[in-house]
Amino acid sequence: MSAPVQNAAAPYDAVLFDLDGTLVATDRFWVEAARAGAQRAFAELGLEREAPTGAQWMSLVGYPLADGMRRLFPDLANDQLERVLACCVEEEEAALRAGGAALLPGVAETLDALRSAGVRLGIASNCSRGYLDQMMHGLELALWVDEARCLASPGVRTKADMIRDLLATFGTRSAVFVGDRRGDGEAAHENAIPRIHYAGAFADPSDEEFSDARIAQMGELVPLLAARGDGIARALARLGADRPSGARAFGVSGPVASGKSLWARDAARWLAAHGRRARVIELDDYLLAPEKAQTRVADPLGMSYDLAAVADLLARHARGERVDELRDAEALRQRLEGERRRGLEPNEVLILAGPYLLDPRLRAALPALVYLAADDETCLKRLAARDVPLRGPEVLIQARRVHLPLQRQMEEKADWTGVVKLAGADVLGGGAGAVA
Repeated sequence: MSAPVQNAAAPYDAVLFDLDGTLVATDRFWVEAARAGAQRAFAELGLEREAPTGAQWMSLVGYPLADGMRRLFPDLANDQLERVLACCVEEEEAALRAGGAALLPGVAETLDALRSAGVRLGIASNCSRGYLDQMMHGLELALWVDEARCLASPGVRTKADMIRDLLATFGTRSAVFVGDRRGDGEAAHENAIPRIHYAGAFADPSDEEFSDARIAQMGELVPLLAARGDGIARALARLGADRPSGARAFGVSGPVASGKSLWARDAARWLAAHGRRARVIELDDYLLAPEKAQTRVADPLGMSYDLAAVADLLARHARGERVDELRDAEALRQRLEGERRRGLEPNEVLILAGPYLLDPRLRAALPALVYLAADDETCLKRLAARDVPLRGPEVLIQARRVHLPLQRQMEEKADWTGVVKLAGADVLGGGAGAVA
C-alpha cells in the first residue's frame, strides 16, 4: 500500500468514497433485479400487490438494504420481508455475475489521478461482504482502493464506524468523504471530516444536507481537492513566505481542534514542494512537566508552557543560528532511536503551531501569523471525534470551561496586525476564505 501523500498536489492524505450511486452505476442492474426478486417472492408467498416503482427501488440505494425493505413494505411480517430480501439479493447477484455492473462516468479517471498522486483511497458502504467483494474484483476497484469496509466488517455497525476504522487504518485525519446520500454526510461529520456531496447520479436534493461542497460530475473532484492547496498558497503569499527570501518564521494558531497541526503540516509540504525547507514545531512540545505546571487558568500560556524556551527558539532562529535543542516529535524519535539529531537550520522556515499565539508575549517574536477561525460548535464536534475516543469526555469539559472561553477573550484583545485570518481549517479550500 502507498504511504500517506507527501506532495503539494494532493492536499489530503486520504479520500473515502461511498459505493453505490457514487462509484457504481447501480441503476444498471438493481431495479430489474429487485423487480424480478420481489415478483418471485410475492408468488412464493401468495401475495398479490402492486410492485414498487423504479424510483422507489432506487431510493433504497446507499442505505442498509434490510432497513430499506422495511420502509418499502411496512405491512409485511418479518419472515415475508426476509424472503423478499433474499430473492432480490439472489437476482442482484445473478445480474452481477452476468456483468451488469459498471462504474459511473469519470470514476476510473478520478481514482487513477488520486492514486497516482499518492492519496490513500477507501470505500465505506452499507452493503454485504459478497457485494463489496464483487465490486472490488468484478469492477477492478481493488486496482485503486487500498481499504474497503461494509456492514459485515469486524467491529462495524454503521457507516460512521467504517469511516472511523478507515481513518485509523490509514493513520490520518487528513481526509474527505465523497457520497451521494444524507447519511454519508452524517457519518462524515460524526468523524469531523468534510463531506463532498456527489449529485451526479441518483441523489435527491435533500441528500445534500450535511455537506461541505458539491460536485455534479466525478471529474470535478480533483480540482475541488486542489483548492485546499491553492488556499494555502494564497495565505503563504499574504504572509510573504512563498518566496525564497520571504518570511523565515510564522505561526499557525486558532482555538482548540480548529485544524492547526494539519494546516501547518500542509503549509510545510507546499513550501518544500516550492524549494523552501520548513519545520513544524508544536507549542505543545513545550508544555511544562506536570510537577512544574501551575493550576491557575487565568494565564494558560504562562502557567502551562515553557515560554522562555519558546522565546529562545524564536530569537535564535531569527538571528540565523542553528538550533539543536528541539523538543518536537522528530527530535524525540531521533533521541529514542539513537539517531543523530537534525536541528533547525537557519535557512529553514520555522512554523510554530498552537493555541494562544495571539498572546503579545509570542506575537512580539512572531509577527506573521495564520489564524484559523472556527466557532465553538465546530471545535467541540471535531474534538469529540478526534480526542474523546482516546482521552475521554474530560477533554470536552476542559474545552468548554477553559480553553474556548480564554481563546475568545484573547481574540477580543488581540492586535490583528500581520495576521492572516482564515475562515475554517480542514474545510475544503484550505481556509481560502479570508475573513481579515
